[in-house]
Amino acid sequence: MSRGRAAGAREHLLRQVRAELDGGASTRQACRHVGALAGVHPTTLLTWWRASDRTGEPPRTGPSERELLALRLVALAGLAVLGADVALGDVLPTAGVVAAGLAPVWAGSLARFPGARAVLLLAPVAIASGLLLTALPGAHDVELRYTVATCTRTLSLVLGVGFVLWCRGLLRVETVALAYGAGALLAAAPHVPGSPNAWKYQLALPVTLVVLGLAQRVPGPAGSAVVLVALAGLGAVSVVRDYRSLLGFTALTAVVVGWQLVRAGRRVRRRPGRAPLAPWLATGVLLALAGVVLYRAAEQLLLSGLLGRELQLRSQAQVQAAGSLLAGGRPEWAGTWRLVQDTPAGFGPGAVPRPHDVTVAREGLATVGIGPDNGYVDHYMFGGQFRLHSTVADAWSNFGWAGVALTLLVGGLIVHALLTRVAAGTASALVVLLGLRALWDLAVGPMYSDLPEVLLALALVLRARPDLRRWARPRPPTRVDLRRRVPAAVAG
Repeated sequence: MSRGRAAGAREHLLRQVRAELDGGASTRQACRHVGALAGVHPTTLLTWWRASDRTGEPPRTGPSERELLALRLVALAGLAVLGADVALGDVLPTAGVVAAGLAPVWAGSLARFPGARAVLLLAPVAIASGLLLTALPGAHDVELRYTVATCTRTLSLVLGVGFVLWCRGLLRVETVALAYGAGALLAAAPHVPGSPNAWKYQLALPVTLVVLGLAQRVPGPAGSAVVLVALAGLGAVSVVRDYRSLLGFTALTAVVVGWQLVRAGRRVRRRPGRAPLAPWLATGVLLALAGVVLYRAAEQLLLSGLLGRELQLRSQAQVQAAGSLLAGGRPEWAGTWRLVQDTPAGFGPGAVPRPHDVTVAREGLATVGIGPDNGYVDHYMFGGQFRLHSTVADAWSNFGWAGVALTLLVGGLIVHALLTRVAAGTASALVVLLGLRALWDLAVGPMYSDLPEVLLALALVLRARPDLRRWARPRPPTRVDLRRRVPAAVAG
């Protein structure tokens, strides 16, 4: 039989399988029945069916090896550009140009990741809301350059989420992190010599991505040991270089990874009728308790001086001023809350603070021990624009409550995906660490500098949706009509 006739016979048999499924048969029943009538082994027919698109049509034609290599090279180059985070003229991010130009390529992959479409749809709404705030009567004066830069950067980074999700279909998560981290490392290198703390401000994120990306490529039990050693090394460097928050995240990540290893090493029995939500809630409670315990332990270590005299003095001053390390280390929330009470709608991107805004914020900062004569307040927080040192607060300031909704959606998706992965025992150290840091950045990290890390964490932690097509679902066994007849065909 010629190749064309053989292909036609196979297509005909697959359509008969499709008809049997529509009649109520299971996949194996349909293949057994059609195969018996046509003289084809049921296993062979089942293999053909799984290789097809499961509609009875011919198998899908995937990209060739050369095309796949080209796509992977494009993905690697694009990830490096996203990691470098370079802006043309300080207003047009190159990452946005790449992500927008490749939108027809990656747009279709969003359907596989629940929540991704909502983020990409809500971002333009938030930006439009912010621009509306600048056009309302009585609005603040705006610095046009800051307005354009804030809007284009936010939109570019959100588009980058779609691009990274598409890259995950071509590359391993570790490879995605390596490419992104390499780009960020190359972009940060020129700024290292003049930085007051290069590890904290330039190198921590790219080095973490590269180190954990390489560590997670080691297979087997040795890989788990390498990952734990890598986390210990990152934490040790953070102690020396005064990056207390990263020390806490590496410690909590090591706890989560170790707990997953312990669970994987013993047999876990599920109780009959146990609610599927129980492991999810238990994981959330465990992470919360571990976070509180580690925070208290780190606080005692810092205040005791075991981690260095300089860290001890700074921590003692923050506790004396605000009552805790969190409130003392991030007092901006006290000023932000007063601003929200005074101007609930927000200000708009590029809005220039008025003297009244500074006075209102100082009243809130005074409650946590920040005096009125403070250069940080005058030159950073309100030096020509609002910098509230929190992604959520900056989103409110720039885009109003639509911006808050966007950041809360991102945070909710990260929490849900992270807890789901940890409960299933499939969360890698890279995903856990980035997810925890992203949640921290949403609360106390500046939007302009930390939003890239938050959205990278979202793109890496989201879980792909399984195939939910109705004919791919298991069907209950039903009686097959044996009176049907299929013309015999010879397999090619």
